[in-house]
Amino acid sequence: MIERYIADLDELKKSFIEMADMAKKIINDAMEALMERDKEKAKATYQFDRLIDIKELEIEERCVRILALYSPEAADLRFVVSILKSIVDLERVGDLARDICETAIRLSEVPPIKPYVDLPRMLKIVSEMLKDSVMALLRGDVELAKEVIDKDDIVDSFYERLFDELVEISQKNPENAAIAVRLILVVKSLERVGDHATNIAEYAIYYKTGDVVKHKKAQEYLKKLKEKEAEGSSEG
Repeated sequence: MIERYIADLDELKKSFIEMADMAKKIINDAMEALMERDKEKAKATYQFDRLIDIKELEIEERCVRILALYSPEAADLRFVVSILKSIVDLERVGDLARDICETAIRLSEVPPIKPYVDLPRMLKIVSEMLKDSVMALLRGDVELAKEVIDKDDIVDSFYERLFDELVEISQKNPENAAIAVRLILVVKSLERVGDHATNIAEYAIYYKTGDVVKHKKAQEYLKKLKEKEAEGSSEG
C-alpha cells in the first residue's frame, strides 16, 4: 500500500512537470510567432492548447484518486491540494497563449508599429517565474517561491511602461491605434502569466509551511476589523 502510494505521488509529480513544460512551451512559442510574424507557427501553437486542457484533466483525476484511496494528511495533503490549484493556473497560461496566437495571426499581415525590444525581456522574466514557481512547489522551496513573488513587481513595471508607450503611439498615429490596442492585450496577457506563476509560488509556500499567502492583505484587514470589534465590545 505504501509503495503504491509513493508511486502514485511520483506519477503525479511527473505529470505536473509535463504540464508545466507544456505551459512554458506554448507561451514562448506564441510570443515567438508574434515577434517573428509567423502566421503558421501561431496557428500550430493555438491548437497545442487542447493538449494542455487534456493534461489538466489527467492530473485532476490523479489527485482525486490519491485523495480517495489514501486520505493523505499534513504535508502530503497540502501538496496534492497545491497541485490541484496550480494546474488551473497552468491551464490559464495556455488560454493566454492562445489569445496571443490570435493576435499574432492578425498582426502577421501588417508591418510592426515599433521594435520588439521590451517584449522579449518581459517574456524571459515570466518564463523564469513559471519554471521557478513549479520547481519551488516540487521541492517545497520557500525562498525560491518568495523570489518568484518578488519578480511580479518587475513584470508589472514592464506592463505599465509598455502600456504607456503603446498609448502614446496610438495618440500620435491614430491609424495605428487598432494595432496598439492588440499589443496592449498581449502585454496584459504576459502580465497575467506572471500572476499565475505567483499563484503557484504561493501554493508552494502553503505546501511547505501551511501558511496561506494568497489574499494576505485581505486577511490582515479582516484581522484588524475583528480586533476593533473586540475592543468595542470590551469598552461597551
